[in-house]
Amino acid sequence: MSNDTGHRVAAHLGLRPEEYDRTIRTFIPGYEEMLATVVRWLRGHLPDDGLVVDLGAGTGALSHAILDAIPGARLELVDVDPAMLEATRERLARHAGRYQVRRAAFADSLPPCDAVVASLALHHIVTLPEKRELYRRIRQALRPGGLLLVADAALHEGGRARQRLFAEWSAFMQTQGITAAEAEAHFKQWAAEDHYQPLVAELDALAAAGFPFPDCFWKQGPNCVFGGFRDG
Repeated sequence: MSNDTGHRVAAHLGLRPEEYDRTIRTFIPGYEEMLATVVRWLRGHLPDDGLVVDLGAGTGALSHAILDAIPGARLELVDVDPAMLEATRERLARHAGRYQVRRAAFADSLPPCDAVVASLALHHIVTLPEKRELYRRIRQALRPGGLLLVADAALHEGGRARQRLFAEWSAFMQTQGITAAEAEAHFKQWAAEDHYQPLVAELDALAAAGFPFPDCFWKQGPNCVFGGFRDG
């Protein structure tokens, strides 16, 4: 996803859109399980013909998984990057009629919906107050009983746990053929635009935005799935 300053996923990761899906799996430990967790929490929750908004949809990997797993779901995929949206259209062609794409930023309006999901997108929001405001607007857009699921990294600004998590993140990348020096270079490059918040701060922001019982549903290393129901 791109933020309001015009960030582009492809440029951020040094990838063309068609390479993104393959390469993201070499960068993100537990990527498949992370997406599967989002799908699992949505399955059985959505009403027939329920609408899911995918914020920062990128190439549509998460939306594709949802459409495959939940036959009654409808998706609205939101991103500001036109290259990502074009890649999404190609990926989801066989689900024609069940999804639409919309070029928009995080600050733009959201339609009434049954769930909002975001995968590796919301860490581009710079400040916690901005993120809290987005969570507030998401809650307003959700219908009663609606569900927010965020799949992203969550890290403290310092401390031994952060050091250990980055060490384990690098170790995973090395199992994918990325050297330790290359992993460190990636971390420095991403730091220019990635703004991680501690998980406890994310949950507090959700609570302040009106989600009564925010929770973490999955975590592996720095990556997690968290969120909450509008009505608890």
